[in-house]
Amino acid sequence: MTSSVEDKAMRNWLTAQELAGLPGLPGTVPGVRKMATRENWTSQKRSGSKAIEYAYSDLPAETQAAVLSQAIADVSEDAHLPSPVVHALPAVVETKPATSTAKLNDRQKAVMAARLAFVREIERMSAVVSQKTAIATLVKHAQDGHLSPYLQQRVQLANDRKTAERGLSERTLKRWLAAWRASGQDEASLAPLRQRACLQVPEWVPSFLRCYQRPTKPSVAASYAEFAASWTKPLPSIHAVQRFLKKLSPDALNMGRMGTQELKSLQAFNRRSTQNILPGEVYTADGHKFDAEVVNPLTGKPYRPEITTVLDVATRRVVGISVGEAESAFGVLDALRDAVQKCMFAIFYVDNGSGFDNDTVREVVDRLGGTMKHSLPYNSQARGLSERGHQTIWVRAAKKLTSYIGADMDKHAGTKVHRIGRRELKQHGKSRVLPEFGVFMAGVEHEVAHYNSTPHRGLGKIRDQVTGAFRHMSPDEAWYAAIEQGWEPLVAPSELVESLMRPQTIRTTRRGEISWAGNNYFMADLTALHGQEIRVAYDVRDASKVWAYTLDGELIGTAILDGNSSDYMPRTMLEAAREKRQQGQFSRAVNKLETLTGQRVEMIAPTVSPSANLPVEALEAAREYAVAIEQKQPKFDIPRDDVARYRLWIQLDQRKGAGEELTADEAKWHERYPNHPDFVAMKRVFQQQAG
Repeated sequence: MTSSVEDKAMRNWLTAQELAGLPGLPGTVPGVRKMATRENWTSQKRSGSKAIEYAYSDLPAETQAAVLSQAIADVSEDAHLPSPVVHALPAVVETKPATSTAKLNDRQKAVMAARLAFVREIERMSAVVSQKTAIATLVKHAQDGHLSPYLQQRVQLANDRKTAERGLSERTLKRWLAAWRASGQDEASLAPLRQRACLQVPEWVPSFLRCYQRPTKPSVAASYAEFAASWTKPLPSIHAVQRFLKKLSPDALNMGRMGTQELKSLQAFNRRSTQNILPGEVYTADGHKFDAEVVNPLTGKPYRPEITTVLDVATRRVVGISVGEAESAFGVLDALRDAVQKCMFAIFYVDNGSGFDNDTVREVVDRLGGTMKHSLPYNSQARGLSERGHQTIWVRAAKKLTSYIGADMDKHAGTKVHRIGRRELKQHGKSRVLPEFGVFMAGVEHEVAHYNSTPHRGLGKIRDQVTGAFRHMSPDEAWYAAIEQGWEPLVAPSELVESLMRPQTIRTTRRGEISWAGNNYFMADLTALHGQEIRVAYDVRDASKVWAYTLDGELIGTAILDGNSSDYMPRTMLEAAREKRQQGQFSRAVNKLETLTGQRVEMIAPTVSPSANLPVEALEAAREYAVAIEQKQPKFDIPRDDVARYRLWIQLDQRKGAGEELTADEAKWHERYPNHPDFVAMKRVFQQQAG
């Protein structure tokens, strides 16, 4: 059991078979060997085997991070063993002498250049005197400070030591000269060895990571306190723990603290280019739960609509939308029907949601001659265009509404709006804060048009005709630019579009009528289906008609809004009834006046309007005068403050008690306000203050 842990523990030497396929390396063993030869990795034969193993310190940084992460994961798996074994690396790992200056850091390059200056000076002096004399002369001049300023400034740098004594010595100069000649006069051989920190995985790491790598994301201090309470061996300091965590790559550090999908935000990704795609070649679609409430046209209750948006990948243009109660095949098909009316597609790129991954949508895509592609599960980054489109269009649109309930909505304001909206719906059937469905749909059309006409930074640049400055094209401009370059959109035939399924609901017929969304639709053919359930297809943008289908999907026909509506009575009969009713009222009024006065009363109705004989100029002047008088009358405004409203009611009550005549608006409000709950509360407050 112990040997298996030793095999999994961190090693300083790895074979090509162990390295193949790791990040930053080829996926095959021969490829790794070729790369090792090309970059001159330090190698040796593995003890007891013919396999060649390579030094960990020579591997690319990306590969080193992957090896270290795997070592931590493997040791964590066997952390239940009584004494896990971890191969200790040396405190300082030194690499072999560099073979190329490209891999040197700035410090190594500076030291290399300083040493090369002394080697070149020895070579020049050796042309006149012996090498031994040249070296002795340089050492003597360096001790006396008689070197040239150029060489004197490079003495300490060439030594690359942290001690106080940094002078030249004969042995040091001979070592530099020998290394330079042995490498074929390669200046990289004079660079100091690179020192790296110890990459040992201490035995306490698995126990600490069990406390730290949790979805609750505890802090280092909290994890260390929990770890220290259960660790029985010599306890590392929290600073040692923090130093070790800094050596881990971000994905290795957050493993367990983040899920698979969240970890992808820390890893490398492949950025897709759309430059070589023509409009209509790829459509992408996704559903989005709207972050604001509107009034449901079916139930009259608040709900959050599900908006399905179809985007053209090449131009980022919104080509189709659909609004429903939840993501479903009907909503997807309605959005797709809207899209193919503008242009057919070749590939329909969607996720694995229930609205897309079903036989109904797949069958329609096949009928349209397209191909449906699904992204990988939990890989929303692959559909970044749709995800970003939701933020740009629908999240911004939702924030314009009072009924917005997104995550960044103020909690108290959201609660207040929630209560007001439902109270108003209950009392009046409509609300000021909850938009009607028709108003919402008008806003949807506006937001789509605004998005399609706004410059998009994912598109190419053009010179603005108004400002003369370069800017990104809008989706509409990119679409029509492709048309000008010879591309022609292929529009789906009208009969095919009509045959595609719209959003549907089941309704029961009543004597040829269908009730839906508060409206009545009529079709004579439905009379024979009285009392039976049928499927009703509708267009969220056109409420003038619906399509009736049998439960088996056979089209019955089109039902028209108020198709059987007519005047309740013929116009002539209404006019005769009004005249008779008017005469009866006159007769009853005359009889009542005679009863009250005891005298004969005769009521004569004028047959000609008093203003009928006035000229046109006089009539116009009279109208203007009436409007002016109406405007001069003070407008009755109701204060928003509870205290001010109660005081206004008191003033009106006093005026009415004094015999003053109130206006129609004042009298109406004075009569209704005492029934309001605020009136009772404010009356109690004023009475307490008066007492």
